[in-house]
This record gives sequence, C-alpha cells and structure tokens, in this order.
Amino acid sequence: MSADTITRVMDFRGTYKGGGGPDKTVLNSAAQHDPTRVYLFVVYIKQPDDQEFQIPEMARKIGVKNFIALPDRSTCDWQCLTQLKQIIREHDLRVVHAHDDKTLLYAWLLRFMLPHIRIMYTCHSHAVYSRNEFSSLKEYLSFKVRQKIQIFLMQRYLKPVLTVSHDTKKRLVANGLAEDGVAVLHNGIDIDFWQRSSAQPVLREELGIEPGHFLVGTVARITYDKDLPTFYNVAEIVAKQNKNVTFVIVGDGYGDELPRAKEDVARRGLESVIRFTGHRNDLRDVYASFDLFLMTSLTEGMPNTLLEAMSLGVPAVSTDVGGIPELLEDGVGGYLSPVGDSASLAGHVIRMLQDSELLTRCGNASRTCIETKFSFERRVRKMEEYYDLFN
Repeated sequence: MSADTITRVMDFRGTYKGGGGPDKTVLNSAAQHDPTRVYLFVVYIKQPDDQEFQIPEMARKIGVKNFIALPDRSTCDWQCLTQLKQIIREHDLRVVHAHDDKTLLYAWLLRFMLPHIRIMYTCHSHAVYSRNEFSSLKEYLSFKVRQKIQIFLMQRYLKPVLTVSHDTKKRLVANGLAEDGVAVLHNGIDIDFWQRSSAQPVLREELGIEPGHFLVGTVARITYDKDLPTFYNVAEIVAKQNKNVTFVIVGDGYGDELPRAKEDVARRGLESVIRFTGHRNDLRDVYASFDLFLMTSLTEGMPNTLLEAMSLGVPAVSTDVGGIPELLEDGVGGYLSPVGDSASLAGHVIRMLQDSELLTRCGNASRTCIETKFSFERRVRKMEEYYDLFN
C-alpha cells in the first residue's frame, strides 16, 4: 500500500492519573492498527501538576511508540495548542480524532490554524441530567452550556460522530444531531489479555477474604455518575441477610472524593462491610478476585469495567442504563435493575450468592458474550474503515 493511501491520524485524548475506559481504547487501538493502513500518533493532554499520571507507562508496556503527553494548563492553553500544531505538521497528520469535550474544543481551534485537517469524534458517554440533580442552579447551567457547546462543535465538522452504544446515539440525536450523522461502534476488549487463566485473585488475600466468603466488587472512578450511595445501600441490605460477604470499591476520584467516600461509609457504620483500595493498575487480578461485579451507575456509555469483568467470567448485577443492556443481557450474564433501586439490586445479589450454579452459569455466559460480540480486533478493523472515509 502506498504512503498516499495511509490515513495519518492524531488520536487525541485528555485524561488524568491512570486513565479510564476510553484511555484503554485509545492506547490499545494504537497498538493494534494495521500500519500499512493507518499511521497513528497518540497525544494526551494532562494537568501539569498531576503526579499520578500513568498513561505513558501504559503506552510503553503495550508497545505504543508514537506517543506524547502534553501539559494543559488552562481552559484554553495556547502554548499547548502551539505544540499540538507543531506535532500535526511534523508528522503530516491529516485527521484529528477527539475523544472528550476538551480535545473536541482543541480540535476545532486547531482547524482554524490548519484548515487542511479533518476532525472526527468518538462520544464515549452523553449524560442527561435534570435541575434537581445539581446542588445549585449555577452548576446545572454550567452543565447545560458545556453540553450545548459539545453539540455545536459536533454539528460543524464531524460526520459521522461515533458512539459506543445505541443509547448514546439516541441521546445525541435527541439533543440535535442528525440521526444519519451518528454511527455506533461498540467498545471492544482484548480477549487474550483479559482472561482468568492469566490472573491471580490478589485482593482476597490482601483483604483477608477466607475461602467460602464472598467478595462483591466494583471498579469505578469515584464520581456522582457512579451513584455510590446506592452501592452502599445494596451492601447494607445484603449484609443484613448474609454475613459472609464483603464489598469492595476499586478506584479513586479527581480530588478528595475517596476520603469523603470513606467518611460516608463510616457514618453508616459499614466499615467492616465495604472496603476501599484506591486506584489499582493490576485490574486483571482485581476482577479475578470478585465473585460478583456490582455496578450502580446513573449513566454509562459502554463501560470498559463491565467488559473487563465479563471477559474474566465474572457475573454482574447492574443498573439498566446507557449501553449496559447492549452488553449485559438480563438473566444471562447477570441481572439488571432500575437506577437507584437498591432493593432490586440487592435482591439480585442475594439470589446469585445463594446459588453457586447460577454464578457459574452467568460467569460462563459473560465470557462467551465477550468472545463472540466484543473482541477488540473487530473494533479496530471497523475503526480503520471509518478512518478510510477521511483519507
């Protein structure tokens, strides 16, 4: 294939600390794209004072060589934009692929500087909230303004906008995007890496979980969207009926969310029931430690954490939101409940922990679902087809 037919792409993402699901998608895509078809240069922008930023190490481990992380010092950092402009010119990049609000804004500004570039965007989540879900009118208006700016930018340059679930597509269309201008490309996962035979259940020993004692866990950034109060409610209900279970939350927040979460649990008197680990890099071993995965989110796109848990054969109980029903079929790989319905979620957890055959059956079904429908190789090949449209 000639150089003229290779699509030259800057995969562009803003993040913090160890990153989340979209970060894994970006880096794994870079590692697995066909170099005769796509030249991919990965750029991350980060808070300059973030001492826990781990994306470069993740990139190195999976063999991503075309990579750089740039400090982003303000809402619109012109020094950062100048560096981005230089990277695009130096590597002769023609497509800027943004993955979040900030990189979408920067891509739009870069196009004024470099009119030849084309912009594409993957929307990993598009939350819809009402006024009563914010502590102040100012916070609500800030959310609405930010969302309108996001839609405005997508309407200008990005066809098709890619989304990770049909639910996210519906939300974008409801907020003003043309239906034929939005395409769904489900997240995928490396099924060879994310498998139980390569993992060790390290958390069980670390937390003192004895054989026969259940460990129910979640992996989540500690934010409002994850609705941890409902997670606490579920743990409390389950613990009253089953003393043989511990719940664990693996993850950190943007600031002081983790210590505040620990305080909330202490006020409820649940310190012996709910444990926290903070941020972890050994997630494959973490999932292998769980008997059951519990997700209580208010909103999701297509959560990588659930993909990862299911790939390791961990059955799940989750809220019925976003793209989750497209991944976790109710009654097959686990069970779904309405948002905030602690009683329903707890009932599913209790039922599954009481039935070892059900746990095993749902775990096996979860792995099969990932193998047949959500392999990362399939996603990468499809993404290359979209890149071809911009060449």
